[in-house]
Amino acid sequence: MESTDIFVGGEDSGARQVKVSPVVLFNVADHYQRRTDDKRRVIGTLLGRVNANGTVEVTNCFPLPHSEKVKEFKEVAVDNIYNETMHTLHRRLNTTEEPVGWYATGTETDISSVVIHEFYARECRNPVHLLVDAGLVSGRFDVNAFVSTAYQINDRALSSELRPIPVCMKPGKAEKVGLDVLFKNRRREEGDKSLPIMASEIENLEKSMERLLELLDVVGKNVDAVVAGEVEGNVTTGRFLAETLTMVPRMNASDFEQLFGDNMRDLLMVAYLCKLTQTQLIVAEKLLAIDTTPKH
Repeated sequence: MESTDIFVGGEDSGARQVKVSPVVLFNVADHYQRRTDDKRRVIGTLLGRVNANGTVEVTNCFPLPHSEKVKEFKEVAVDNIYNETMHTLHRRLNTTEEPVGWYATGTETDISSVVIHEFYARECRNPVHLLVDAGLVSGRFDVNAFVSTAYQINDRALSSELRPIPVCMKPGKAEKVGLDVLFKNRRREEGDKSLPIMASEIENLEKSMERLLELLDVVGKNVDAVVAGEVEGNVTTGRFLAETLTMVPRMNASDFEQLFGDNMRDLLMVAYLCKLTQTQLIVAEKLLAIDTTPKH
């Protein structure tokens, strides 16, 4: 039997892609792990910004208390006052982050998801829905994004559905460092014991300098090939290199060595003071644990 469903047209939400910060996914997983036994899923508000090209960047989130009753018909209740209070507090810390949608844990959407999405449609324009498989039901940490499409004839709305859109993870510079440590620890657990559990500041600085030298070598070879006519030049790449070089301060080798040495000595002094403070705290804890009460 052929389907009798008829597509009558829908409202375009404007969102084309969702880029999620790794911190958001960690917060969602933590929220799911801390849920009560009677909760089948957790939800929360997504914060971020919407770019002119339709890309939604999700940079932060916070949990939202809610309750669901599944009987003859589904009832969903959310704490709107809590949502407004948390949004106000977040705006005091970062004025550029605005509500862009909501998240939920699970593997598929249902009627309750549509109801919650309608609630967020009153909080922000064209919200996105992030569905995270925090329970690893599918065997992996799947992340899917949806937008709402309203079907209507003329001005009369008939129904709405959640339509999937592309989603990807976009880590920042600091987050890339954290993810690199996590990946190294995973490789260490898999048998590569040569990797340290946590690199020191000096080791991180050394690795950064090695990486910088490798990149400079790659860029130098590419520039030499373009000058020699072996590779066709790229205007965008050339402009980017020119802007990067203008940001480098002009100084001779002796001044650079002195500046680098001063910063290195400052870094070593901070590391020494941190170790000294840690040692003093350990000694203080041991002294406080000693029973000084006189014995009769």
